[in-house]
Amino acid sequence: MIARAYIAAAAMAIALPSAASAETIVIGFSAPDTGPAATAALWQRWGVDIALDEINKQGGLLGKKVEILEEDNHCNPSEAVNAANKLVEAKVAAIIGAHCSSATLATMPIIKDAKIPMVEGVATSPKITELSGVGGNPWIFRLNPSDQDMMVGLGRYLKDHTKFRKVAVVAEDSDFGRGGVAAFADVAKGDDVTIVSTDYYPQSEPDFTTILTRVQQLRPDAIALFQLGGDQINFLRNAMQMGMTIPYTGRVELGGKNMQIIEAGGMEGSVSAWPYSQLIDSPINKKFVAETEARYHSIPYLQTWAGYDSLRLIAQAIKSAKSAEPAKIRDALQHATFVNAMGRTVTFDDHNQAGTTIVINEVRDRAVKVAKVLELR
Repeated sequence: MIARAYIAAAAMAIALPSAASAETIVIGFSAPDTGPAATAALWQRWGVDIALDEINKQGGLLGKKVEILEEDNHCNPSEAVNAANKLVEAKVAAIIGAHCSSATLATMPIIKDAKIPMVEGVATSPKITELSGVGGNPWIFRLNPSDQDMMVGLGRYLKDHTKFRKVAVVAEDSDFGRGGVAAFADVAKGDDVTIVSTDYYPQSEPDFTTILTRVQQLRPDAIALFQLGGDQINFLRNAMQMGMTIPYTGRVELGGKNMQIIEAGGMEGSVSAWPYSQLIDSPINKKFVAETEARYHSIPYLQTWAGYDSLRLIAQAIKSAKSAEPAKIRDALQHATFVNAMGRTVTFDDHNQAGTTIVINEVRDRAVKVAKVLELR
């Protein structure tokens, strides 16, 4: 369901040639509505929608209603550039996006040139950290931890609490996949984990039988996955069909569409690092979870949280700046102290990164449990 205050792109171009001078404050949203991350984009839109309604029910911002202008980036770099250019032309005050790491990296030069701040809550490539803030782009802000950060937390946990010593790695051939693999490999060296194989594949691979057969013969203690949701569920189904009982780690999603595999016993013993959990006990999170369940008959996922907190953060920055001018919003973001949905107070470092909370999830007795919550700073 798209929020009532969303604007069609065509209507935006006709009715709102300058978002800055309109009777509303318009926030851009670059999301992969089609392509390999379409389901995750829907989950993210849920969070944006919930935050949007909360803001407008409280009177909007600066006495104006807030609206969202969404553009589809297809989780593709070239399409992400097109989406970003459309949002820039519409003169949005700020942007939520662009979800996928490749799309986010492609968008970053556009927002830098346009001088419009963007808040990211899903993409995890360590390259984003490297290039943000003092890295050269002061207009991009990330709420979630990078793969490098998550793998540091995961590595500590695997070393101290599991018997995963030989790990096979499977990843999509993308900025997300390669970034995650590099981060895991770097951490594995110091945490007594040996990587016995690494396989890359193109997104939307229809059959993983060949990779799985090769991995099964190596008898690893676990398989580290770095892949988007659509491919991941197909991978896990293939593994179950082959009778594999090897647990998973890395950035495997312990939830979402994978719950059917978890409840069927196909992911027992798996351990994953994640930026968010609906199980975290905080007043904001409880309210957020209840609202998501009431509206969508679902728990909030990582992407739902990302949409929710990204828009809440932008709204806080606009209030703090007392302005919807992009440069003033950017300055307010840089100096923001923000309480996220998990109840953690976060600030941005000199690379404009605020993601310091790592949630370690485990599958035990066909259910997902929070094993540990780590703070890296």
